[in-house]
Amino acid sequence: MNHLGTVKIETERLLLRPFVIGDAEKMYENWANDPEVTKHLSWPPHSTSDQTREILGQWLPLYANSNYYNWAVVLKDINEPVGNISSVHQSEDIEMLQIGYCIGRLWWHRGITSEALAALIGFFFEQVGANRIEAFHDINNPNSGKVMQKCGMQYEGTMRQGKISNQGIYDAACYAILAGDYLKQK
Repeated sequence: MNHLGTVKIETERLLLRPFVIGDAEKMYENWANDPEVTKHLSWPPHSTSDQTREILGQWLPLYANSNYYNWAVVLKDINEPVGNISSVHQSEDIEMLQIGYCIGRLWWHRGITSEALAALIGFFFEQVGANRIEAFHDINNPNSGKVMQKCGMQYEGTMRQGKISNQGIYDAACYAILAGDYLKQK
């Protein structure tokens, strides 16, 4: 793959960009403190904006790596981050990137996550040269699977008790799209 790092990506409603330390307050307020947002994730809700700032401080140096992909999902009309989308796992051998995402509850069911994921799928296939993009969701969180389906990803199966979240061990549905599938859909 031709890794390019976390470059700015613009869509109709969104700007996907690297985080900055100044995002801590809005990240904390908009999603990181919300137990409903983090319910199906592997990290607990943040207890303070200082905790969020500390985590951002750990992320920022990683942007120097060309294979580090971690975007703030910024809604253009309010010009603030409302979520996060990133590559949470990669395999150079099979040219695969695994995507994870979360968005603040106020912005659920508005197509924002689908818009962000579709932009990343295009970026990873067209510019990075990925062959496979995959994502997993807790089967008790079917709306996450709907996001994946909307972006052309296909259900590949369920890993029984294959992942862990704040709810404990869960059955994880796997969705993926291959470069060839993407090109046919385009």
